[in-house]
Amino acid sequence: MHSENLDKILNGLKTLTPREHEVLDQVVLGRLNKEVASELGITIRTVKEHRRHVMEKMEANSLAELVTTIVTTRLGKADQLGFGQ
Repeated sequence: MHSENLDKILNGLKTLTPREHEVLDQVVLGRLNKEVASELGITIRTVKEHRRHVMEKMEANSLAELVTTIVTTRLGKADQLGFGQ
């Protein structure tokens, strides 16, 4: 992953609210909206709104792109810290 792409992703992550981070983490784990709603004690409609905000802030065109970006970034950070060895 190129440094400028990583910077863009990290900057996008910095703009997320704590709740948006929680929703993002659940989405990356493959949870359905109703599962996220139950886990976080919010409505499905609220989950969808948070997901929409995350997609916009992260400039992702699809859920698959968002998940791939987050997983790749997390793996890259783990490698930098020496966890991938």
